[in-house]
Amino acid sequence: MLEEKREQLLTLANDAELRELPVGDSILAAWVRSICQTSRGYGIEPEPLLERAGLDRSLLGVPGARFPATQVRRLWEQLMSETDDPLIGMRCGQEMQVATLHSLGLAVVTSRSLSQVLDLVARYAKIISSTMDVSLSHNHEGTTLRLRTLKGTEPGGSASLAMLAFILRQANSLSHHKVTPTAVGVNLPNLAQKDRERLDEHFGVPVDTAAECAYITFAYPDTIEPYASANAILREVTEELSIEYLNRVRQASFASRAEEVMTKLLVNGQPKIKEVADALHLSARTLQRRLEREGVSFAELLDRLRRRLAHDMLAHSERPITEISYDLGFSDPSNFNRACNRWFGTAPAAYRKRMRTVPT
Repeated sequence: MLEEKREQLLTLANDAELRELPVGDSILAAWVRSICQTSRGYGIEPEPLLERAGLDRSLLGVPGARFPATQVRRLWEQLMSETDDPLIGMRCGQEMQVATLHSLGLAVVTSRSLSQVLDLVARYAKIISSTMDVSLSHNHEGTTLRLRTLKGTEPGGSASLAMLAFILRQANSLSHHKVTPTAVGVNLPNLAQKDRERLDEHFGVPVDTAAECAYITFAYPDTIEPYASANAILREVTEELSIEYLNRVRQASFASRAEEVMTKLLVNGQPKIKEVADALHLSARTLQRRLEREGVSFAELLDRLRRRLAHDMLAHSERPITEISYDLGFSDPSNFNRACNRWFGTAPAAYRKRMRTVPT
């Protein structure tokens, strides 16, 4: 029965996406629909703004449809101009419904903990925007989610601010108590004092408005608190939908394609750029140039992939640490130990213990 239901959901998702995905960087149409709803809350009808931005209104109701990123940025520009509110992204994220985020939103509300929510956002943020680059870092105090927008950004970091506000709302909605982040940062150094106070009040902490990128940090006890709404079966189905949809979104991304090749090559040692380029039928120089266009170098991409896989294997498997180090392409476990200290601030064994220990 479960397998049949999964197949039905996958089929419905495929059939519903009636229009071809746009070539190049793109934004989920449902995300734009949420922006439009926020616009109405300011008393501004979004239809003229959509038209001026070159966005096709008929796509707003098509599941899985996407808009070119440049057009969505023009929509943000117009909306900020009309509302004269530099924090409109914060209000958008505060009002956003989980269904807005395609299958990712449903995976979020069936997660077992805030830690899993953050992990899902980091893995599948490109469902929302192919220009959104999310990473996680962990230490003994908690987990930090960092968000960068590749290839330029929308005015006022609106999308990044919306995502931070959405995450905070979900953390409080799913928890048994009020959750306040320990730190928040955005890159809005020229905000007026009244808007800085609005930021601080919303997030419950003094917000760093001169941060290099948007980030939000949660204390360790808050990240591991179990959620009563957790549903492993539904989360598995919705995550499968997320993977299947994201694969189509990422087809044009050389970084994503390079990551897939790297993952397969890691068991044979650290992948070389020529090996990856050969698998993609490119020269090493061409691959490096195309990765740079997507805002990442080969070395950064490999390091990011290893860090993510290391977190997964240490936190969610019983595999020996030596075996994990070799599977991640390290020729010597001591090199893996040094990498973990750089990524997580501690050795692999200590990090595994930290991820599994609930403080009393």
